[in-house]
Amino acid sequence: MRGTTVTAAEFDEIAPGYDESRGGTERAAGFAHMLAPLLDPARPVLDIGVGTGIVAAELTALGHTVHGLDLSPGMLALARARLGARVAVGDASRLPVRSGSVDQAVSTWLLHAGPDNRAVLAEVARILRPGGRYLVIPAGGTRPTDDVGSLVGELEDRLDPDGTRRDGPEWLAPIAATHGLVYQGTASERPTSFAVSPRAMADSLTRGLFTGAWTVNGDATALVTETRSRLLALPSPDVPRVRQSADVVLLFTREPDTD
Repeated sequence: MRGTTVTAAEFDEIAPGYDESRGGTERAAGFAHMLAPLLDPARPVLDIGVGTGIVAAELTALGHTVHGLDLSPGMLALARARLGARVAVGDASRLPVRSGSVDQAVSTWLLHAGPDNRAVLAEVARILRPGGRYLVIPAGGTRPTDDVGSLVGELEDRLDPDGTRRDGPEWLAPIAATHGLVYQGTASERPTSFAVSPRAMADSLTRGLFTGAWTVNGDATALVTETRSRLLALPSPDVPRVRQSADVVLLFTREPDTD
């Protein structure tokens, strides 16, 4: 789910290799196992920013009925192959969903990736029933601190100096509160590790690792090019680094009506 037709086109372009570049089925299954205990299997789930449907498909395999919305037709083509007619085109900032009609919603790696997260949280608050819950797996998680992770983290900060793509609780919680969503804390956390070489990460930057999250042109292109050069200059650039991180689930609930 992305916020403009420009970023939708960018995600269309990277859709064929998107899952593989983000950890594939194994990582998606891990996300689903983090989300599933926090969801009621008797009630449908709305996946806002369903993307290729890879996480939603894993949740479906765990017994949940998942419906998905995304703005990218290229991503949705893959989601449709997994979920059938339960997916549709929809903008996270203007959800085509009736107010107060959703019991539970999820988003995985959405709020850093282009849409106005203030508008998205306002829309989530609008569509949730009182007491409904919204589960967010942020892309940030815990940053790896290896030499590759340090350079990529520095690049993220330089591309987004005002923090408009932050998706951690310290950023989202006060925004959510203004719309009647209460941040209940980290509901699940899963340490993870994966290996990537400096050269592979440099190639990922070339293929559009940040596409959709930032428009990479002008000064941003120069920053990405600089980081690629710094990655390739690291010792043993073809040797994978084991990167330690953690995925988390943030829990937000809709305040009950007081009338």
